[in-house]
Amino acid sequence: MELKNIRTFIKVAELENFTLAANQLGYAQSTVTAQIQQLENELQANLFERNGKRIRLSAAGKLLLEYAYPIRKYETMALNQFHHTEEPAGQLNIGIMETLCASDFTNLFLEFSQKYPKISLKINVVTTLEAMAGLNKGVFDFIFLLDKKIIRPHWKTFRCFPADIFFFCAAGHPLASQEEIEVERLLAYPFILTEQGCNYRQVFESYLESTGKHLECLTEIGHTSYIIQAVCRQLGIGLLPAFTLSNALQQKQIALIHVKNYSIRLYIQAIYNTQRCISLPMQVFLNELKDFSFL
Repeated sequence: MELKNIRTFIKVAELENFTLAANQLGYAQSTVTAQIQQLENELQANLFERNGKRIRLSAAGKLLLEYAYPIRKYETMALNQFHHTEEPAGQLNIGIMETLCASDFTNLFLEFSQKYPKISLKINVVTTLEAMAGLNKGVFDFIFLLDKKIIRPHWKTFRCFPADIFFFCAAGHPLASQEEIEVERLLAYPFILTEQGCNYRQVFESYLESTGKHLECLTEIGHTSYIIQAVCRQLGIGLLPAFTLSNALQQKQIALIHVKNYSIRLYIQAIYNTQRCISLPMQVFLNELKDFSFL
């Protein structure tokens, strides 16, 4: 089997599309088709099930993929060993939640770019589901999530930071002077929240559902700074990670609300897929991530 055919097979398997795979690899679609056919002839097995324009891995294709990832991984490791340059170069594709981009966590990327100017960072602001799908399909080298601890086969959480999620209100809000309140009193006010399905909102709404309660969401938007500004104008109650609120707290624009017998803790997680090759840019990024301090 030729290594180029293995690489093409992996790309088609991840994208489930011959045309997209050809575009990303810089091949004509006919070349991709020929390479897959050559593999199928060598193995005497159909690697994909075809239903019109849609394709998916066959049982034989899934089996081959288990071998293909280590083959590509060790090929890359060998190339890195013999083609190592003094200054690392290449590209990293990263998927990250908007909430993390609205914090000092971005210092990780800024400092990395200053230290390794020949490594191009492509940082994509995505939802949790988009990040996880992108990591599965090989679109992202790393994803950064704020969620409950995620455990999946072949996924490695390289760093994990605890993050407390807080309710907050404007400094002049009636709840600002309260040390601790019942959740029922909190629900008497409208909320300014992230979009439905966002992790910490989902955690809170699941809790409310289990207790037969519900909230009124006045505005929902996937933009952290907007939520903070809206809360500062006393348009409602907010729910965000503590690390996004430090500036507004220092300026005494907002106050944290402590709810009796209820709190939310999630985790910032830096995750990569161990099945895929660890390129030289990934290696140096892991080294920087290992020493990164946050919170």
